[in-house]
Amino acid sequence: MAITAAAISMSTVLTCGLAGLAILGAARARAQEIEPAEFVPLPAGTNLLLNYYVYGDETQFNFAKGNTYTNNTGLQVNLGVARYIHYLDVGGHPAGVQLVQIFGSESDGRIAGQSLGNAFGAVNVALSAFIWPYANQQKSQYFVVAGWIYPPTGTYDAHSPINLGDNRLRGDAQIGWDQAIGTHFSYDAGLDVMVYGDNDNAFPGGLRLSQTPTYRLQLWANWRWTPSFQTSIGYEGFFGGTQSLNGVPNGQKTEEQRVRAAASYFITPALQTLLELNHDTSVVGGFKQNFGATVRILFAF
Repeated sequence: MAITAAAISMSTVLTCGLAGLAILGAARARAQEIEPAEFVPLPAGTNLLLNYYVYGDETQFNFAKGNTYTNNTGLQVNLGVARYIHYLDVGGHPAGVQLVQIFGSESDGRIAGQSLGNAFGAVNVALSAFIWPYANQQKSQYFVVAGWIYPPTGTYDAHSPINLGDNRLRGDAQIGWDQAIGTHFSYDAGLDVMVYGDNDNAFPGGLRLSQTPTYRLQLWANWRWTPSFQTSIGYEGFFGGTQSLNGVPNGQKTEEQRVRAAASYFITPALQTLLELNHDTSVVGGFKQNFGATVRILFAF
């Protein structure tokens, strides 16, 4: 039987190009992704419990320097996020620690009709510490530095092209700035870089997945209509993150441009709801999210 060029191409996709795919899917809800006003410190001793539901409808896949697939291509992302934050004082500076656990599913994965299967379980737990070297309440200016570590605790199967965990250690360093101008307008700006350890048992099993650092820029412009209600528009851009299998690029990276819109409302001084809608305007080396939504409930005590 003759093997067509199309069959060879798709075989390459399944055995090489899709290795590490879960990194690009579950990454839609990375713990260090910010919502409006997250860079404003709260008083020492304050605790926050935050619960999120994250949905993503991904309808296109691009291989870096290769083809873009749209027909019979997609991935459904349904995730829950549990997040705990504790604020404290360190040498007279606001600071804090936090713990984030993401869990859920990535389902109906397919590229050009080729099934990728489903993944259920937990993403790597995220541990973080942060401090504000500069916090000026009179000028409403805040500069924060945060560190994140992601030990390889997530659900992982080396024989599946889709996973929620990624079987490797990751670390992230983040800086952020929040500034209020007048009584209604404020903006947030965040920059972070993520570095990756190797996954020595990558799909389809036994391969070594490595990845260059990912750089990310996040921006929010916020308008507070009342003391309880705020709307925001935002941007999130990822750059870099080229993946390789046994030293050979596999066509995946973390290059993504996203627009965002959010609205938040304090039901009581200790209870806030937030809704975010987002859309990827361009993606290189991964799934493109046509529509995404995040619902968040925040409780302070």
